[in-house]
Amino acid sequence: MLSLPIAAKVLRDLGPAWVLKRIAFAAQNRAGLLKRRMPAGDWNFDSVPLLSDLTADPEAFKSAVREQSRFFFSADQLPSPMHAGEVCQQAERVLNGEWPYFAHTWLRVGVPPDWHFNALNGTRVADSDHWSDIELYSIHDVKFVWEPSRFAVVYLLVRAYAARTDDRYAEGFWRLVEDWADKNPPNRGVNWASGQELALRVMAWCFGLHAFLNSPTTTAQRLGRLICMIERHGERIAAFIDYALSQRNNHGISEAVGLFTIGTLFPHLSRASQWRKKGRGLIIAQAPRQVYEDGSYVQHSFNYERVLIDNLVWATRLGEVNDCWFPDETYECLGTAVQFMLRFCDPESGRMPNYGSNDGSLVLPLTSCDFTDYRPALQAANFLVYGQFCFGNGGWNEQLEWLFANPELEHESKSPRIRAMLVGPEGKPRSPSGYNRLTARESYVMLRAATLIDRPVQADQLHLDLWWRGENIACDAGTYLYNGAPPWDNGLAHTAVHNSVTVGERDQMTRVDRFLWVDWAQAQSFRYQIGSFGRVLEACHDGYAKATAKHKRSVLYCECEDFWIVIDDVVGASCLPTRLHWLFANFPYEWSPNELQLSLHSGVGRFRCTVCAPRASTATLVRAGKVVGTTGATLNEPVHEILGWRAAYYGEKEPALSLAIQTRSRLPVRFVTILAPDDVSAFANTSRIQLARAGVAYSVVLNEPGAERTFSKLERSVHGEAQVVTAKSKATAHQT
Repeated sequence: MLSLPIAAKVLRDLGPAWVLKRIAFAAQNRAGLLKRRMPAGDWNFDSVPLLSDLTADPEAFKSAVREQSRFFFSADQLPSPMHAGEVCQQAERVLNGEWPYFAHTWLRVGVPPDWHFNALNGTRVADSDHWSDIELYSIHDVKFVWEPSRFAVVYLLVRAYAARTDDRYAEGFWRLVEDWADKNPPNRGVNWASGQELALRVMAWCFGLHAFLNSPTTTAQRLGRLICMIERHGERIAAFIDYALSQRNNHGISEAVGLFTIGTLFPHLSRASQWRKKGRGLIIAQAPRQVYEDGSYVQHSFNYERVLIDNLVWATRLGEVNDCWFPDETYECLGTAVQFMLRFCDPESGRMPNYGSNDGSLVLPLTSCDFTDYRPALQAANFLVYGQFCFGNGGWNEQLEWLFANPELEHESKSPRIRAMLVGPEGKPRSPSGYNRLTARESYVMLRAATLIDRPVQADQLHLDLWWRGENIACDAGTYLYNGAPPWDNGLAHTAVHNSVTVGERDQMTRVDRFLWVDWAQAQSFRYQIGSFGRVLEACHDGYAKATAKHKRSVLYCECEDFWIVIDDVVGASCLPTRLHWLFANFPYEWSPNELQLSLHSGVGRFRCTVCAPRASTATLVRAGKVVGTTGATLNEPVHEILGWRAAYYGEKEPALSLAIQTRSRLPVRFVTILAPDDVSAFANTSRIQLARAGVAYSVVLNEPGAERTFSKLERSVHGEAQVVTAKSKATAHQT
């Protein structure tokens, strides 16, 4: 039960409509109305008219299904998968009882799996209760129960079938569907609890249905039963989609896509026309509300934006092949989202900053690319909108080939009117979403300074990600688990694990529960040029206003170099613990505590972090939850258990290097961080910085903390070799 002050803040930050919707839903659940609207029952396939009226000729029935609507591809001509050997090997693992959880981790679950087994902790959830009676937060972690029931393995079985035309893959699909139906009667069990899970399951089933249509294992009875199951899924989604829409996130889009898919592909169903119209209308309405003007996403998450993109590509493409085109504005939203994502996508690896919530969702696993590779989704979406590739040819193109039977022909026939109206976000007004990209010679920085208009998922204002030569040097910790045992109940959402500053041992915002924050920290930023070659971004936020403190971060860089000077000033009248935190990838390292210097041996070269801090500071280096280096006794350092980890994949955490510098001094406090390749020598104090590399020296003069601009002067000069050596020798000193 929320306290009155917290409840008032929830009402203030999220609005009356959001609060009332949740109160109404909870009240209906307590009164038993949800169960009365969607009662638990059995499939009763024998009484379904669709099945009782089946023609004696199964092929005629399959032909009727084929002719009623069109899919992305024809069962007569499936695309040839790339890396066919690997695909078939993985499909064999599925047939032998292994399952790829969250598009990455293979777990042995049996054939068929126990659909109510929690692979995270080895427990089993009840399978006979009505879904509305199940307390999802009591399950650690329900996503491990839901994952098999998303049926993501269908895409893998289809790809293997396309490679070898082996009916064992089709038979495996049908046996899984039949067992799921047997173990998950309508509205019973946790696998009916989320409309988004139902929608993703329907999409996978439809993909398998159309791919295996010509297989002798696809009997008329199996086909008819699956269509009946899909109809029941449509009823469940339609009945409670308003709740999903009230969340203002990917749930509403996913469920709308589910309804549109069912209504489009199965027009003979009694409510097909209604679902198609409603799903399409909701997609059209939700897309511009969820994609900001700069193309970023309402959920402040790169992976969730990929979920949105895949969903919109599925829906708009399905509309195209069935002569139900979406309006230009929907394509424009999708195109703007793609252009935004391309700003941060590494073209060589397809990776992006692991920023925001990442629950391992991959709507369309149609390639052999790693989960962290965003190129399959962005290539397909860019082609759909613009008729052009944004990457060259490669394994990432397979997703596009499944969605476009003949890409060259599609390119020629795509509406020139749509292509002409769609342009990237250049020239649009600045968005409050606050994603800043700063680009240097071989590196770039992403710094987030947002004016929040939709609820945040993490307390991470002014977080900084640094990439150098394709390696994520300073990184985001990711998510790991939403609902594990504490501290892993979405514990990586806290300020203390992000590359930012913590004041007074508190988050920038107030955490209500694992997904809900109030007292939103609001940030603002501005840029300026210093000298003819220096670029500066300065940003601040008000998250510590109650502590009468303000955090300002200033970043100076030169486009022709790869050094980054980060100044963190905390101003105010208090005497509070102030803590700077950096998280680095798990490279071999050398730690020099006297110089507050961490040297990283990355796979693409040596990189170094040097910090200049107030004299009374202490530093702690943590790896995998254990302290591996200090400069003395720590000052109320946050629990080490969640430090020194990062999660590139949901449910998996890997070691990382967490460097925290903390002081308890009267404000103002200044931290100076220099992030640079190892061949850059550095000398710094709180008012002046000197850098040298390859005979070129830079001198930076800083204004006092609290000044309107942090940087006062930047000078560059070319020195002889002897002068460079002198600069290097000075860099061994650390001053405060």
